[in-house]
Amino acid sequence: MASSVFGIGVSGLNAANLGLTTTGHNIANVNTDGYSRQTIKQSAPYPLLTGNGFNGLGVQVDSIKRVYDQFLTRAVDIAQTQSSYQQTRLAHLAEINNIVADPTAGVSPALQEFFASVQNVATNPSNPPSRQAMLSSAQTLMNRFQVFSQRLNEQRAALNGEITNTVGTINAYAAQVADLNGKIVVAQSSGQPPNDLLDQRDLLVKDLNTMIKTTSLPLSDGSINLFVGNGQGLVVGSQTYTLGAVPNPANPESISISYEQNGNSILLPDSLVTGGQLGALLDYRNQSLDLAQNSLERTALGLLSTFNQQHQAGQDLNGNMGKAFWSFPTTNLGPGIDVPQLGLIRPNTNNTVPATAVLSGYIQDISKVTTSNYELSFDGTNYALGNLSDGTKYTLNAAEAAALTTPAGFTSSAGLSLSLTTAPAAGDRFTIMPLKGFIDQMKVNVSDPREIAAAGPVAAVEPKAPAVVNTGTLKVYQPDVKPQTAVTTDTSIDPNLFTPVTLTFVSDPSVVPSGMAYSVTGAVPAVTGNLPYQAGAEISYNGWTMKLDGKPASGDSVTVQKNAVTASSDNRNVLALGKLQTTRVLDGSTATYQESYGRMVATVGTQTSEATIMGKAQSKLLISAENNRNSVSAVNLDEEAANLLRYQQAYQASSKVIQIAQKAFDEIVNLGR
Repeated sequence: MASSVFGIGVSGLNAANLGLTTTGHNIANVNTDGYSRQTIKQSAPYPLLTGNGFNGLGVQVDSIKRVYDQFLTRAVDIAQTQSSYQQTRLAHLAEINNIVADPTAGVSPALQEFFASVQNVATNPSNPPSRQAMLSSAQTLMNRFQVFSQRLNEQRAALNGEITNTVGTINAYAAQVADLNGKIVVAQSSGQPPNDLLDQRDLLVKDLNTMIKTTSLPLSDGSINLFVGNGQGLVVGSQTYTLGAVPNPANPESISISYEQNGNSILLPDSLVTGGQLGALLDYRNQSLDLAQNSLERTALGLLSTFNQQHQAGQDLNGNMGKAFWSFPTTNLGPGIDVPQLGLIRPNTNNTVPATAVLSGYIQDISKVTTSNYELSFDGTNYALGNLSDGTKYTLNAAEAAALTTPAGFTSSAGLSLSLTTAPAAGDRFTIMPLKGFIDQMKVNVSDPREIAAAGPVAAVEPKAPAVVNTGTLKVYQPDVKPQTAVTTDTSIDPNLFTPVTLTFVSDPSVVPSGMAYSVTGAVPAVTGNLPYQAGAEISYNGWTMKLDGKPASGDSVTVQKNAVTASSDNRNVLALGKLQTTRVLDGSTATYQESYGRMVATVGTQTSEATIMGKAQSKLLISAENNRNSVSAVNLDEEAANLLRYQQAYQASSKVIQIAQKAFDEIVNLGR
C-alpha cells in the first residue's frame, strides 16, 4: 500500500512541478512577440486491477501544448500583409505628391509665370526688359521641369534599391522558415510538439507577410510549405526557392522579380507579386511613378512643340521669321517639318541575336499621346502593340502590318508613327517609351531678346496718299499665319508667304447682298476672274488668313505683303503665343498644359488620399486580428498567478501524501522490532 501511495504522491509531485515550470515559462515570455501560452495536458494512468477493483495509479502529464488557433493566426498574417502594403504605398505616394503638387515651387506656378511674361511682351512688344524677362522666365520654367524630372529619377533609382533589399529580406526569412521546418520535423518525431519552435516559425511567417503575401500549407510532419505569386513555392519543407531582383529585359532601368528554381530564372509579372512591401513598391512604380514622370514629360513636350509652331510663324525685331523657341530631340520629315522623335525605343534583351530589325519612329500627333509606354511584339505571323499601363493589346491588320515595314510606317491611335527596317524574328519585342528624355534635353533656343517673334510676318496695307486712297468702309483685320497643321509639330510655312497679294474690289450686282466682287493678283496658284465678296468672311492665300468686313467701294484695294522690319509695335504673334496657355492641345485635345498636368496631380492626390484611408483601416484590422489572436493565445498574468497558486497547492498536497506514506511505512517497520 505504501509503495502505491508513494507512486501516486510522486506522480502528483511531478505533475505539479511541471505545471509550475510551464506557468513560469509563460510568465517569462509575457512580452515575447509571437509567443503562445502553454498548458499541460494530464490524465490518470490506466488503473491497476486488484481484488478490490481498479486501483488508481496517480497522474501522468501527456503533453505540453500551446494554446493556438491556426485560423486566427492566419487572419493576422493576412491583415499584416495588407497593412504593410498600404503603409509602404502611402509613404512613397506622400513623397511624390509633395513633389508634383508643390503650390509655390511646382510646375504649374512656373507655367503661369512664363505665360504672364508672354502677356507682358504682348502689352509692349518693343520693350527690351519685357522681352528679356520672357527669356528669363522661360529659363526658370525649363529649370523647374528639369529639377522635378531629376527628383522623380532619384525616386526611381531609390525604388530599385528598395526592391532589391526587400527581395533579399524575403529570401532570408524563407531560409529561416525552412531551417525551422527541419528542426520541427525532427523534434516532432518524438511525438511531442516543439511549441517554442512553432511560435518562432509563426512569427517568421508573419514577418515574411510584411514583405510579400504568402499562402501557407501545413503538412502532417509538422512542416509548412509557403507559396507566392500564383503558386510558386518559396519554402517546400526544408528546401527554399529564392526570388531575384533582376533588370527587366524590356527596360533594364527597372528592377523586376524573378523566381529561381533548379538553376532557371523565370521572370514573374508584376501583377503576380502582391501584398506586403514588395507588392506596394511595384504597384507604386507602375501606377504612380510612371504616371508622374510621363505626365511631366508630356506637359513639357506639348509646350515645347506647340510654342515652337506658333513662334516660327511670327517675325522678330530683325525682320526674320521666328526660329524654334525651344530645342528638343526632333526628326526632320522635310523642309520646316520637325516632329518629336520617340523618346526611347529598346529592343528586349531576349530578342534574337543578331538583330534582324531596327524599330524607329516619331510622334505624329501630340494631342493623341497618352502617358503610357508600349510594347511592339511579333509572334512570327502577327504584330501587336500593347499598352503597358492597362495591359490592352491591339493586333495590326494586314495593311497596317505591311505599312510597318515601309518608310511611311504605321501610325497608332496614340499618335505614334512606327517603322521597322525589316520583319523581326518571331518572338522579338520592342519597348517604346514615347516621352522619355524630352525634359532632360530641352533648352531655351533663343538667347537674344530681339529674336522673340512677337510680330506677324505679313501685314495688310491700304493705299495711302498721294496714291488713290480707298473711299469705302472696308475694315481690314491683320492676317494670321499659322503652321500648316494645328496639332502636330509641322512648322512648315508656305514658301510663297512673302509674295505680295493684292485684292482689288469692283461692283458686281449679281453678288447678294454685298454687290461687290474682288480680283486677286500675286496668289500662288494664280486666281483668275472675280470672286464674290461677303462681309465678315475669311480669305486665305499663300499661307495667311485674313478677315475683311464693311463695304468697300469700287476701285478700293488692299495688299498683303511682308511686314516692315520697323513693325516693333506689332504683337499679333505673341498674342497667339499667349493664347496657347488656354488652348486644349493635350489628352485628345481636351486639356491645356496645366489641365493635363493637373489631372496627374489630382490622380496622385486621390491615390494618396485612398492610401491614407486604407492604411488607417488596415491598421485597425491588424490590431483587431492581433487582439483576437491574443485573446486566445497571449499570456494573461492574472491567470498565470492563479495557476501558480493552484500548482503550488497541488505540489504541497502531493508532498504531504509522500510524507504521510513515509510515516505509515515507518510505523509498519517499527511493529516488527
